[in-house]
Amino acid sequence: MDTHTLNETSFQFTENGKYYDVTFHANKGFSSFAGSEFTQDPAVNEKVRQAYMALMPYENKIIEWISQSPDNGRKYIENPVQAMENANMGIPQDIIQMIRNASELLVTTLKK
Repeated sequence: MDTHTLNETSFQFTENGKYYDVTFHANKGFSSFAGSEFTQDPAVNEKVRQAYMALMPYENKIIEWISQSPDNGRKYIENPVQAMENANMGIPQDIIQMIRNASELLVTTLKK
């Protein structure tokens, strides 16, 4: 059963024969990333932290958009940066680019 509130969005879907239960909790948002150490490289961690801090003022808009439909949740799971950009939720392009750059840097660093 799908549930959609500002604090929680849950939905189920099947893809490639696999069943998924997905729940987003507003109280477990971006602020939890602020003190996280993702890699052993302090410079990478700082870039990721700065990007997420820049995105924090838009957290409620993102949560609200996700809560509007299971399709939005799936889009966010598959590619959060692209989903935020395509949703036109008022997040400035420079912040989206900052998130994209930090995400790519993090992925590259973790693959080493």
